[in-house]
Amino acid sequence: MKQTVLKTFIQALIIGMVFSACTSTKKIKTSSGISEINYLEINERKQYVLIRGKDINNPILLFLHGGPGASATALLRKFNHELEDDFTVVYWDQRGSGKSFSKHITKEEITVENYIQDLEWLVGYLKTRFEKEKVFLVGHSWGSRLGMYAIQRNPENYTAFVGIGQELHAYRGELLSYQYTLEKAEEMGHKKALKELEEMGPPQSGQYKDMYATGFWGVVRQKHWLLKLGGERYQKTNYTDWILSIWFSREYSFADLIKYGKGSAFSAGNIILDEKFNDIDFFKEIPTVEVPVYFISGAYDYNTPWELVKEYVEHMTAPHKEFILFEKSGHSPVFEEPEKFNDEIRRIFKANN
Repeated sequence: MKQTVLKTFIQALIIGMVFSACTSTKKIKTSSGISEINYLEINERKQYVLIRGKDINNPILLFLHGGPGASATALLRKFNHELEDDFTVVYWDQRGSGKSFSKHITKEEITVENYIQDLEWLVGYLKTRFEKEKVFLVGHSWGSRLGMYAIQRNPENYTAFVGIGQELHAYRGELLSYQYTLEKAEEMGHKKALKELEEMGPPQSGQYKDMYATGFWGVVRQKHWLLKLGGERYQKTNYTDWILSIWFSREYSFADLIKYGKGSAFSAGNIILDEKFNDIDFFKEIPTVEVPVYFISGAYDYNTPWELVKEYVEHMTAPHKEFILFEKSGHSPVFEEPEKFNDEIRRIFKANN
């Protein structure tokens, strides 16, 4: 009896430790290094900001993750931590994302404008604290869209901008993505995918016909088949390895992984109610920028089709612009070819300083 009680107690203790374990970040031991976890009050919401770098005097690199709601902190720490040698890297879990998720956040505040204002606040904070005139801005997927809004509004704040899996055009982007998925389903003879995709039909003005009837089910189903049919990741058809990377991250606990899932669903499910999120056409809205821009796409990216990104680069005007194609990547070259990506980031920054 005593052994049973003891065993139950130990099991409960282990489960409790897994769920509520304190997270930390590995200390950087250089004399001028920085490794700190912050919860900053950004526009009345506490938001998680991790800052790391071997020399506090290095330039600031601010990364904008995708989603909205898909924090990239754990993956960046695993795949791109070498950038901390050259930059003071700022990892930010945006409003409602990852460790910034809270049950007190309302669906009404998940808007494009709020994310832009949060970013502007954070950039101002970083410039003041580290006494820098400019920030090197990098954005992935949704974060690439957020980054474009930022450099359009306040170009004086940024050294350069790197967009990864750049979002550009709601209608054309989703249509190309749908057509690619349908063609692959036909090519592979995947009957279930074909049935669902044909029933769903192509997106109308960037939206699927049942999007508002059932949340964002239409786009979720299309992206499900896109991943399964090879248009999201290079030679992979799931996210299991990345989920495990988040779970076993030093900065994230298992409880944080649960928050990650809740925040991702909450943010993505509510941002579509914002008209500004759905009606996007950077060919018309942002044909010109005053900051050097670099767009990195994967050759297997049909989430934000790389052909459309290349076309935009040819169309737009900027002090300097480049389209860079990673041959062994899908939508996330930053994590799929990290060494090549890290080298590109160093090259790009050097070219602008």
